[in-house]
Amino acid sequence: VFAAKVAALEVELMALEVTVLRVVSRETSGKGPGPEASMLKIKGTEVQQALTELMVEAIGPLAAPFDVPFLDGEREHSIAGDDDAAPLAAYYFNDRKTSIYGGSNEIQKNIIAQMILGL
Repeated sequence: VFAAKVAALEVELMALEVTVLRVVSRETSGKGPGPEASMLKIKGTEVQQALTELMVEAIGPLAAPFDVPFLDGEREHSIAGDDDAAPLAAYYFNDRKTSIYGGSNEIQKNIIAQMILGL
Protein backbone atom coordinates (compact mmCIF):
# COMPACT_ATOMS: atom_id res chain seq x y z
CA VAL A 1 0.00 0.00 0.00
CA PHE A 2 2.82 2.42 0.87
CA ALA A 3 4.65 1.64 -2.38
CA ALA A 4 1.46 2.39 -4.31
CA LYS A 5 1.22 5.77 -2.57
CA VAL A 6 4.82 6.55 -3.50
CA ALA A 7 4.19 5.53 -7.12
CA ALA A 8 1.02 7.62 -7.31
CA LEU A 9 2.86 10.63 -5.90
CA GLU A 10 5.65 10.14 -8.44
CA VAL A 11 3.07 10.18 -11.25
CA GLU A 12 1.55 13.38 -9.82
CA LEU A 13 5.00 14.95 -9.67
CA MET A 14 5.74 14.04 -13.29
CA ALA A 15 2.38 15.47 -14.39
CA LEU A 16 3.19 18.65 -12.48
CA GLU A 17 6.55 18.90 -14.25
CA VAL A 18 4.90 18.54 -17.67
CA THR A 19 2.40 21.25 -16.78
CA VAL A 20 5.22 23.57 -15.69
CA LEU A 21 6.93 23.01 -19.04
CA ARG A 22 3.65 23.74 -20.82
CA VAL A 23 3.23 27.03 -18.94
CA VAL A 24 6.85 28.03 -19.63
CA SER A 25 6.39 27.25 -23.32
CA ARG A 26 3.24 29.35 -23.42
CA GLU A 27 5.02 32.27 -21.75
CA THR A 28 8.06 32.11 -24.06
CA SER A 29 5.78 32.16 -27.10
CA GLY A 30 4.34 35.49 -25.93
CA LYS A 31 0.97 34.23 -24.74
CA GLY A 32 -0.29 35.25 -21.33
CA PRO A 33 -0.76 32.80 -18.52
CA GLY A 34 -3.75 30.54 -18.92
CA PRO A 35 -5.63 28.59 -16.29
CA GLU A 36 -2.60 26.29 -16.02
CA ALA A 37 -0.86 28.81 -13.74
CA SER A 38 -3.62 28.49 -11.15
CA MET A 39 -3.69 24.74 -11.69
CA LEU A 40 0.04 24.65 -10.89
CA LYS A 41 -0.56 26.40 -7.58
CA ILE A 42 -3.25 23.91 -6.62
CA LYS A 43 -1.45 20.76 -7.76
CA GLY A 44 1.89 21.98 -6.45
CA THR A 45 0.52 22.44 -2.95
CA GLU A 46 -1.31 19.11 -3.09
CA VAL A 47 1.86 17.28 -4.14
CA GLN A 48 3.93 19.08 -1.50
CA GLN A 49 1.44 18.18 1.23
CA ALA A 50 1.18 14.58 0.04
CA LEU A 51 4.98 14.29 0.11
CA THR A 52 5.29 15.49 3.70
CA GLU A 53 2.40 13.20 4.66
CA LEU A 54 4.26 10.23 3.13
CA MET A 55 7.45 11.23 4.92
CA VAL A 56 5.66 11.22 8.26
CA GLU A 57 3.97 7.92 7.42
CA ALA A 58 7.30 6.35 6.44
CA ILE A 59 9.08 7.30 9.65
CA GLY A 60 6.08 6.51 11.83
CA PRO A 61 6.01 7.51 15.49
CA LEU A 62 9.56 8.90 15.33
CA ALA A 63 8.16 11.85 13.37
CA ALA A 64 5.99 12.91 16.30
CA PRO A 65 8.53 14.31 18.79
CA PHE A 66 9.42 17.95 18.48
CA ASP A 67 12.99 18.06 19.77
CA VAL A 68 13.49 21.83 20.13
CA PRO A 69 17.06 21.73 21.52
CA PHE A 70 18.16 19.56 18.58
CA LEU A 71 16.36 21.74 16.04
CA ASP A 72 17.92 24.85 17.60
CA GLY A 73 21.40 23.32 17.35
CA GLU A 74 21.85 23.02 21.11
CA ARG A 75 22.25 19.25 20.93
CA GLU A 76 24.17 17.32 18.28
CA HIS A 77 21.75 14.41 17.92
CA SER A 78 18.01 14.05 18.35
CA ILE A 79 16.86 12.15 21.41
CA ALA A 80 13.90 10.80 19.44
CA GLY A 81 15.86 8.66 17.00
CA ASP A 82 17.23 9.43 13.59
CA ASP A 83 18.22 13.07 13.20
CA ASP A 84 16.34 13.30 9.89
CA ALA A 85 13.10 12.32 11.64
CA ALA A 86 13.14 15.16 14.18
CA PRO A 87 11.79 17.94 11.94
CA LEU A 88 9.30 15.84 9.93
CA ALA A 89 6.22 16.62 12.00
CA ALA A 90 7.11 20.31 11.87
CA TYR A 91 7.46 20.12 8.06
CA TYR A 92 4.14 18.31 7.81
CA PHE A 93 2.22 20.89 9.84
CA ASN A 94 4.07 23.84 8.32
CA ASP A 95 3.26 22.69 4.78
CA ARG A 96 -0.48 22.83 5.52
CA LYS A 97 -0.26 26.59 4.98
CA THR A 98 0.74 26.22 1.34
CA SER A 99 -2.86 25.64 0.31
CA ILE A 100 -3.76 28.99 1.90
CA TYR A 101 -1.08 31.55 1.07
CA GLY A 102 -0.70 32.85 -2.47
CA GLY A 103 -4.47 32.59 -2.86
CA SER A 104 -6.29 29.71 -1.26
CA ASN A 105 -6.87 26.68 -3.44
CA GLU A 106 -10.59 27.47 -3.42
CA ILE A 107 -9.91 30.95 -4.82
CA GLN A 108 -7.62 29.44 -7.45
CA LYS A 109 -10.44 27.08 -8.49
CA ASN A 110 -12.72 30.10 -8.95
CA ILE A 111 -10.05 31.79 -11.09
CA ILE A 112 -9.77 28.67 -13.25
CA ALA A 113 -13.55 28.50 -13.69
CA GLN A 114 -13.70 32.18 -14.66
CA MET A 115 -10.91 31.78 -17.21
CA ILE A 116 -12.37 28.65 -18.78
CA LEU A 117 -15.98 29.84 -18.79
CA GLY A 118 -15.07 33.40 -19.75
CA LEU A 119 -16.89 34.94 -16.80
